[in-house]
Amino acid sequence: MRALVLALALLAPALAGCSGGEAATPAVSGNVVEEDAAETAEWRSDVEEHLGTDVFDFLALQQAAALDCQRTDASSWSVELALSGDVSTSALTRIGLEHACADVVEAFDAGLAAVERAADPLDLVCGPDVRLSSEDRLKADLVCGA
Repeated sequence: MRALVLALALLAPALAGCSGGEAATPAVSGNVVEEDAAETAEWRSDVEEHLGTDVFDFLALQQAAALDCQRTDASSWSVELALSGDVSTSALTRIGLEHACADVVEAFDAGLAAVERAADPLDLVCGPDVRLSSEDRLKADLVCGA
């Protein structure tokens, strides 16, 4: 009988801690969910404002931003933007970067500026002394007519 009383005495604080911890956990995870929802709503709102409509594929924009976040230096952005042949969507790309990976925005801006300054953006990609990654080289070969 003493063993049972001792076991209950030792378990009581642990059980009380468990029941108190459960009440705190949803509030914490609820805050994270609320923050994510607020950030997503802000991103969606920025896109709506830029496009002037609320009809667009937001999931596709999020997926594109996730890929864009992998370009972390200005030269990668210069190549990507030069090969795209059209920088008209750069504002939309920038919005995605601001919300998905703000640390990449500076490199994006520098790459965009280089493309906008170039007389022919393909010179940034097709020139004889241009160093490209193997992936970018494959894209450039298609555009530059290697």
